[in-house]
This record gives sequence, C-alpha cells and structure tokens, in this order.
Amino acid sequence: MRQLIRSIAFSLTLGILLLTLAGSVAAQTPPQMRTRYFTALTNFEVENYLQRNDLIYIPVGMVQAHGVLPVDCAYVAAEAFALKMAEQTDGLVFPNMQFTYPGDGVIGRGTVQVSPSEGLAYMKAIARSLLRQGFKRQIYVTSNDAAAPQTVSTLVLEFFYETRNPVLYLDADIISRMVNADFTKILFGAYSIVGRLDDIPVNLTPEIPEIGMDEGLRKLQAVGASTGAQNGTIGFFQTEDKAGPTGKAVTAEQREALAKEGVAMIEAAIKAADIKKVAQSLRDHQRFTREYIIPRFDSLLP
Repeated sequence: MRQLIRSIAFSLTLGILLLTLAGSVAAQTPPQMRTRYFTALTNFEVENYLQRNDLIYIPVGMVQAHGVLPVDCAYVAAEAFALKMAEQTDGLVFPNMQFTYPGDGVIGRGTVQVSPSEGLAYMKAIARSLLRQGFKRQIYVTSNDAAAPQTVSTLVLEFFYETRNPVLYLDADIISRMVNADFTKILFGAYSIVGRLDDIPVNLTPEIPEIGMDEGLRKLQAVGASTGAQNGTIGFFQTEDKAGPTGKAVTAEQREALAKEGVAMIEAAIKAADIKKVAQSLRDHQRFTREYIIPRFDSLLP
C-alpha cells in the first residue's frame, strides 16, 4: 500500500512538474498567429488576442527622397523592427503610419511634407483609439532620429499627461548602434523582412543634383552631431545622400547580399536590446505609475 501511495504521489508530482515546465515554455514562446498585422486580422481575432495580451507596436516613418531606395524606406525600416519585435513578444503591428514630418530632403518632389504638429494631432487620435480598444502597452518605433522622433517623442509625453497611461518610444537607429550595424544594409534587410525586396530597383542610376550648403548650417549640424543629434535641432533643407549603396545603382546580386546582411543586423540589434525585457518593463512601469505615481502625485502632473 505504501509503495502504491508513493507511486501515486510520484506520478502526481511528475505531472505537476511537467505542466509547470509546459506552462513556462508556453509563456516564453509567443502563440502562433495567422499574421501579426493588426489590419490583416479579423475583428474576431483581435478580440481573442486582447483576451491574453495588450501589446501593440506602431512603426512610424516618413516618405522622403532617398537615393535608389523607395521613398518609404525610413518607414519600412521601422516596420521591419516592429514586426520582429512583435514576433518575439506576442505583440501586434499597427501599420501604415508613414506620413509624418520628413526632416531633411524636403526639396525632393518624392518627399511628402507633414509638419510635426499635424502629425502629432493625427497620431494622438490613433493612440487614444488604441487605448480605448484595450491596447494599454503601445510601443512606437521609428527609424530616423532626425525626423519622426520630432513627432513621436512629443506624442508619448503628451499622451501620458492626457491619459495617465505611459507608452514607449524606440528608435531603430539607436538600437542598431548597440551592435554597430550599418544602417544602409538595415534598410535593404528591412524590405526583405516585410516581403518587398523587389521594390528596390536594380541597375538604376539616380541623378542627384549638386546643391551647395551654407557653412554656418554645416557647423551647426556638426555641433548637433557632437551632442548626439543627427542634424542638430534647427530647421534645414538637404538633398539626397550620394554616399554608400543608397546613392549608387545596385545589381540584383548586390541587393540580395545587402538584404541578407541587413536582416542579420536587425535580428542581432533586437536581441541586444532584449525586447522581451523591454515589453515586460513597460508593464511594470504602468503598474508602478497606476499604484504609486498617480495616487501620490496626480495633482502635480500637467
């Protein structure tokens, strides 16, 4: 009888251990989904997702002249990072936010000009809607620290003041520096990740006009770069960059090789950033804000 009891107890303990391990593995591995793109899901699928998670990535970019690359390349880079992050953290991706302040390159007719204030108003409406829908953890992803951040950094600050719900802003340029990635290669890799590598033309020689730059502006940009800003916090105009692969024709083989290296760099950068920890930290920060900051300091907040 004792042997039978011990056998039953062992079986129960083993079963509990296996269930615990299975639950741990399930918690670490995001569930398989038909797609991570919010706009490609049915309402039924969105409702089911929100039963278990509240995380959405919003890639934000601009449409801007950029050598041999399509004019939406800055947005596509953000989208690729967002997609890879969502796959690792069981998040969704809210696409098509590619029309915001373009920064430099506004002289080109392929550039769509939207002011930071205009972009901010539109993005606030989206952010509020996503919050009402149940997406409390919103992570905004950009890929050009001279343009989109001038809209998004203001968004996350003012959104918190208005809703008391913290959201996060990440820039792919900064994440990429953690692994010393070549951002030109990342742009090619991004098109591969989102299934649009063929959108990058081959054997195309762009005609980029020569336009002089005023020396005062050049010195101000140098000061900005020394302080961490890509082009300084001033208004400016600039033509397309002729340096590197984005300013020169590429063959199909070169395009493929650049994309392969770029995909590896994107994956390495996201791994270095430990996006799972980032997503969990946002949840912890929201809890701390809700349970400590707001009860004690709400009257002091704007």
